[in-house]
Amino acid sequence: MDLSLVTLEFLAMVIDSLADGVYVANIEREILFWNKTAEKLTGWQANEVIGRTCYDNFLQHVDKDGHKLCGKEYCPLHRSIKTGQASKKPIFVFATSKDGWRIPMQVSVSPLRDADGKIIGAVEVFRDMTQAIKDLERAKIIQDNIMNAPMQEDPRISFHAYQAPVEFVGGDFYRVERIGPDKYGLLIADVMGHGVASALYTMQLRSLWEDSRLMLDDPAAFLTRVNQGLRILIGKEHHFATAIYVVIDLETKVITYAGAGHPSPFLFQPGEGARILDASGSPLGMMAQVAYQNITVSFHAGDHLLFYTDGAVEEMNSDGECLREEGFLELLKSIRFDGSQEHLSKVQLALLRYSNALRFSDDLTLLSVQFNI
Repeated sequence: MDLSLVTLEFLAMVIDSLADGVYVANIEREILFWNKTAEKLTGWQANEVIGRTCYDNFLQHVDKDGHKLCGKEYCPLHRSIKTGQASKKPIFVFATSKDGWRIPMQVSVSPLRDADGKIIGAVEVFRDMTQAIKDLERAKIIQDNIMNAPMQEDPRISFHAYQAPVEFVGGDFYRVERIGPDKYGLLIADVMGHGVASALYTMQLRSLWEDSRLMLDDPAAFLTRVNQGLRILIGKEHHFATAIYVVIDLETKVITYAGAGHPSPFLFQPGEGARILDASGSPLGMMAQVAYQNITVSFHAGDHLLFYTDGAVEEMNSDGECLREEGFLELLKSIRFDGSQEHLSKVQLALLRYSNALRFSDDLTLLSVQFNI
């Protein structure tokens, strides 16, 4: 018997014995191999899937944010073939079994190369995470409830938010609340890191919002109070958060804000382009005594603001170039960003197309404000 054939048979036997599901696809994403555990986990037998393309959507993959994955940009296998990158950490997705059961999975992907280094396909490894996912889903519900701030209908102003944490819960936090007949307070913050540990600090930020209510009219005083409170809470953990807090006065048409080392938001003004608002300052929780400064900016009907966390500006392309603030602004111009909810979703897709990664490496939050008066 040919030695190479024995080797291939042996490799297939080894992969079939793994506790994880494994499938291999070529560069067109046609499935070439489907192991025994993949059959067991999904109910789909090898003879039913080999020769089909993974984007036939027979597994109906979606990510934790509800994006359908069996297309292109959001598909981990496609991203691996396109970027040449392997997973740095597993990705949570949901599949549907042949019998219609929802299966939470942890997925890892890697490109396959020939002897010359040319990408010829990819391999995906997945495992059932049904038990582990229950606590994470509960944590997400708790965090969503904590950040939920239903806003009163106000024809003078509109707010739109979009969040895409790397994991089920994340370290980005935002809060929008009416603090007077003509005033709104808006906070966006980004806790160092992501995942469960950072999510716990966002809950502390929510408590500090309540504790600092008497200062919601004064951004500098508010951030000073939150900084002191967070410094006490984190102790020696060395966590910190960047943030910007804004008071919007619809009567005077003035924005007053103070920054704590957060990425600079953009103020879009029809006919005048975009204005970058400086949000520099000491991040929250780094030092016990910090003096923050108030800055005022006027706005007009038709203007809109965009706040974002650094997940929007730290993506790298295939040339190793970081998008940065200026590149992000150009990306927004390329999609003719108008501050609407629909355009916030387009921003995430445009960022993913720019990126050379399989998925975002940091939590992403976008918060837009449209002025109608």
